[in-house]
Amino acid sequence: MTCDQPPLPAIAGGPKAKVTPYGRDTRYGADELAQLEEAIQQQTLFYSSGSKVKALEAAFSSMNGVAHTIATSSGTASIHAALMALGISPGDEVIVAPITDMGSVIPILFQGAVPIFADLDAATGTMDPASVGARITDRTRAVVAVHLAGNACDLDALMAICSERDIALVEDCAQAFGCTWRGKPIGTVGRIGCFSLNEFKHISCGDGGMVVTDDDELAVRLRLATDKSYDRRPGVAMRNPAFLAANYRLTELQGAVALAQLAKLEGIVARRRSWCEALNERLAGLPGVRTPQPTPGCNPSWWFYMMQVVPEQLGADADEFAAAVSAEGIGVGAHYIGTPVYCYPVFSEHSAFRRGTHAYAAQEYGPGLCPEAERILRDCVMLGVNEGYTQADLEETAAGIRKVACWLSARGGR
Repeated sequence: MTCDQPPLPAIAGGPKAKVTPYGRDTRYGADELAQLEEAIQQQTLFYSSGSKVKALEAAFSSMNGVAHTIATSSGTASIHAALMALGISPGDEVIVAPITDMGSVIPILFQGAVPIFADLDAATGTMDPASVGARITDRTRAVVAVHLAGNACDLDALMAICSERDIALVEDCAQAFGCTWRGKPIGTVGRIGCFSLNEFKHISCGDGGMVVTDDDELAVRLRLATDKSYDRRPGVAMRNPAFLAANYRLTELQGAVALAQLAKLEGIVARRRSWCEALNERLAGLPGVRTPQPTPGCNPSWWFYMMQVVPEQLGADADEFAAAVSAEGIGVGAHYIGTPVYCYPVFSEHSAFRRGTHAYAAQEYGPGLCPEAERILRDCVMLGVNEGYTQADLEETAAGIRKVACWLSARGGR
C-alpha cells in the first residue's frame, strides 16, 4: 500500500481512529447453565462416576478424529501428564520454545529433566526446526512444540527430526484450539497433543485441559498420570501405583461447562479466522510493519494478532508504535512476555528449588541463547482478538494502524 499524505494520528493531535467500542460476545450463558444443572442433578461431581467429563472426552475425540482424550485440571497439567506418560526422567532433556507460558516448561522441571530452548522462525514466531535439530543430544527424550498464537509449528519438519531419532513429539496446543496442519486437527500429528481450557483461551471452563493420543498404551498411562496412578478400570487393583503421578483430575462441573463451550468452538474459530485474515489483507505492504505470517501448511486459529515492527523502515521502535496505536483507541502492547523464558530468575539463577542439585543447574541460561526469539520480543506488538469483533472494529482497527505506520515512516524519512 502507499502512504500518500497520511492523516495526523491521535498521538500528534489528530482524531482517534477507533470511535466505537469493540464488540464482544457473552462467553457463558444458558448452554453452560443447562449442562451445570444436569451435572448437579447427578449427585456426583467426580469424573469417574459422573457423565460430563466422559461426554467431553468423547466429543473431543470425535471432533479431532483421535482414539483417546483424557481431561485434565489445566494446560500445564496436560503437558505434565504427557511427560509422565512418556517416562521423562531426571537428567533427560526436553526441547521447548523460549517464547511461551511457563506452563510449557514447569512440567519439564518437575520431572527432574532439563529444559533446552530452541530458537524461533523469524516470520512465523514458531519453533525453528533447524534450531531444534541443532539442540538434540543423546539425552534428548522429547520436543514440546509450542503452537504460538494459534499458529502451528512446522510439524512435518519436527516429526521428521523426532522420528529419525526416536524422540517423542508433544504438541502444546494451549493457544491453538481449532488450528489445522495440512488439514489435520492440531494436536493429532505428534504422539500426544495438549490443550488448555484456561479462562483466556478459545474455549474455557475457568481452568482445565485435555490430552489426546492415538496410542492405546500411552492413553492408559495418561489417565494414570492424572489420577495418582490409580487405575479405575473394572477388574484392576486400583490402589497399586506403578509410577509417580499427580492429581490432575477435572471435575464434573468443569466438564459440564467445557462440554457446552466445545459446541461453540467451530464458530469461534471461524469468526476469529475471518476477522484476522481480513485485517492481514488491509495491512499488507504497510511500511515498517510485518503482519503475522502463518506457517505454510497451517490454517491458524488466531489466539492473538502479533505484528512485528521493522525499526529502520518504520522510524520507530515497538514501544513508540504501540503507544501511537493505543492512542487511536486500539489496545495493543509491545514485547508480549517481555523476555524469553530462559531469562527468568528460575533459569538464570537456577532457583527452582531451595536446596539440593537439579540436573538443569548445569545448563547455562541467559541472554543470547536464542537471538531470533529475543529480536521477536524486542520488535513485536500484540493486538488482542475476540470472536465478537465486528466489521466496524475491523475497519477502524485497520485504519488506525495504517495511519500510525504511515505517519511514523513518513516522519522518520524526513
